[in-house]
Amino acid sequence: MRKCGCVQDAAASFESGRFRHLWLIFFTTLTVHVCPIGGPARTLRARVMAIRIPIPGRLLRLFSTAVIDQVLLSGANFFIGFLLIRHTSDADYGLFVLAQSALTLLVSAQGAWLSGPMAVLAPKKSPDRRREMIGALEISQGRFLRVLALLALIVPAVSYLAGIWSGVVALVAATAIIAGWLGLQREYLRSVLLIYSRPHSMLRADMVYVAVLIPGAVFAVFGPKPASVWAVVALAVAAWSGAAVSHRMLARDPGWVRGDAKPLWREMRPLGTWAAVGAVIYWLFSQSYNYILAGRLGLTAVASVNATRLLLMPTIVLTVGVKGLLIPSAAAWLAESGIGKLTRRLLLFIAGIALLDLIYFAFVWIFRDWLVGDLMHKVIADRDLLLILWACISLISLVRDVLQSALLALERFQPLAWLTAAGAIVSLFIMWFGITRWGPVAALMGQMAGEFVNLAGIIFLLRQAQR
Repeated sequence: MRKCGCVQDAAASFESGRFRHLWLIFFTTLTVHVCPIGGPARTLRARVMAIRIPIPGRLLRLFSTAVIDQVLLSGANFFIGFLLIRHTSDADYGLFVLAQSALTLLVSAQGAWLSGPMAVLAPKKSPDRRREMIGALEISQGRFLRVLALLALIVPAVSYLAGIWSGVVALVAATAIIAGWLGLQREYLRSVLLIYSRPHSMLRADMVYVAVLIPGAVFAVFGPKPASVWAVVALAVAAWSGAAVSHRMLARDPGWVRGDAKPLWREMRPLGTWAAVGAVIYWLFSQSYNYILAGRLGLTAVASVNATRLLLMPTIVLTVGVKGLLIPSAAAWLAESGIGKLTRRLLLFIAGIALLDLIYFAFVWIFRDWLVGDLMHKVIADRDLLLILWACISLISLVRDVLQSALLALERFQPLAWLTAAGAIVSLFIMWFGITRWGPVAALMGQMAGEFVNLAGIIFLLRQAQR
């Protein structure tokens, strides 16, 4: 009886198109779109069939596009990171990593506050009203970001004049603010393309982004110094180029129209406020180690930890490409087969991806001397331990992300949010107090402990759901 109730609750939730909890926007950027239903479904099967779940062929095409896009973007980030590691100082690479981490926070917060609620609400509206909504929000967002960027630029200027920051740090901060402004506009347009189910158009825009970013990275490394400033400039110019392409494609179809954004912001506020808070918590969990390392140990520690992470980037890309597509699939499997069979299918996913990850880990481990010493021209303290820890974090994150999709299908969003907060607290505690004893390794030990807390909680919630 318990299992049947879970199935019916899941089907009823996806039929209504409303989410009883707010945390779905935070935990996934891929929203389940529900087609209109003329009247109450007589059977569970009718309810499930009324939901637009991608058929296997279409799911495979979407998966392929998502993975290709992730490989493209991550490959470009790998390239610029590799160039900076090999040809510049630890200080240059460390400053670039800090700027990139700040951009990640901005994108996550906007995704939760704006893109996520818009993705939930836009499919429910008529085509004309949807187009008006997207156009009004685009104008409102652009106006807000311009004012915010101008105000934020005061901070590096004052910090430099007061002697708090050096000239290089102030320039990196200023260019990062501009890159953040342009990057947020680009991310908004990417989310609009996904709302209109145009992943191939998004891929074309991202190809332009990468085509601009790679020459910019080469110029940053081999052109005028400091390289860290020009690397962030390359991010800004690439973001502007990608946004311009997306804007032109959307101008042709469906076209931009003006509208009043105030009622739309009021409509999205209940969804976006707490989701944005959740996104910031997750950033503290997954990215803040860079700032702790920079503040406690210096930029060399930031460069060493991220250089080893760069070697394992393909495994992270594979996980990111898979987890975004599991939400609608998990919802369909839950409605069709129940939580038990869904969990077994997810475990098969984990086994297959983990096998690929382990093969890649073995390759990196066998050739680690050549990859780090000859290819990167780096000498990294505790290199082997850092690689092992990153490999463990990658595998734990894989299991957590995949199993988490079952709880999302069951709408256990609030417990997941509390789990993330608990993991972040444990992670930050170990990082902060462990760095004095273990050095940079403590940052990864803290992150791995936080992931364990999160995973243990997810397993406990899944076992509860199966009873």
